Amino acid sequence: MSMRIAVAAGLLLPFAIIPAAQAQSDPIRYAVPLKHGKLRVVLRSGATRTLKALGEGATPVAVSADGTRAAYFRPKDRALVTYPAGRRMGSFGQPGNKVGVDETRLMLSPDGRRLAYFDNDGTHRARVFDTGTGKKIGTLPAPIHLWATGFSGDGGEVLLVKNSGPTTDVIVTDLRGRVLRRDTPPQIVGHNLPEDDSEGTVAALAADGRRIVVYVPGEAPGLVVYDLATRKTGRLLPLKQRPAAATWTGEHEVTLRVTDGKRTQRLRIDVDSGASEVADAYRTPTSRAYHAGG
Repeated sequence: MSMRIAVAAGLLLPFAIIPAAQAQSDPIRYAVPLKHGKLRVVLRSGATRTLKALGEGATPVAVSADGTRAAYFRPKDRALVTYPAGRRMGSFGQPGNKVGVDETRLMLSPDGRRLAYFDNDGTHRARVFDTGTGKKIGTLPAPIHLWATGFSGDGGEVLLVKNSGPTTDVIVTDLRGRVLRRDTPPQIVGHNLPEDDSEGTVAALAADGRRIVVYVPGEAPGLVVYDLATRKTGRLLPLKQRPAAATWTGEHEVTLRVTDGKRTQRLRIDVDSGASEVADAYRTPTSRAYHAGG
């Protein structure tokens, strides 16, 4: 039986759950880089798999929110590949061991079907691949002045954040990099958007390509949904724990990853009612880990 936690003023109502067909029978919880070019993949069942992965200072890895796929570079040819299929993405190889190579960034869509590769120098357009075929399907703007927060809930769009000094803009593009929406949100949203990979800020784009959810800290912390089309901000949904990652997993559902340092939980939140359900819980790894969903 799953545990339920009241997130909004004691209100606890049922809501949509991810269809079972969309979930792998034994999904990935997280991946941990080991010494000597190894990567340990930890599954929901507790089983582990050890992969040979390229790591030079850091090991570029991504795990999809649903845990169906991980992406990494294999050492024998420095190719970008996925687990469990082992399919190669494109025909390029990770550059040789130069300054900044370990800053390469990988980003998977929530269902693992799309993968974005951001070059380490930040000046080249990011490549987007179909993980089923390994073929490139588009490019995103160069991240030198933008931060890619993540794919939308259905993997069809990408949320970008641009800090222009006094203001912060949100940009939604398709997988070919074409701008679909652009807006300067109100302060409560704009000041809490992630602008790099530092911890403390999270934002996620819904499958409709319109709504974004943002964590707002402070004396009364919580989640806020902002609609880019109507420019309206929803009510604050109280949340005691600061999330480490957020993903839209349903039309009215956001899944958060939270941790207290000892225990990690994945919470499903209904953004209309504020109801919450613990979807998974496990002991927080003691070393650097790449969790499902970021």
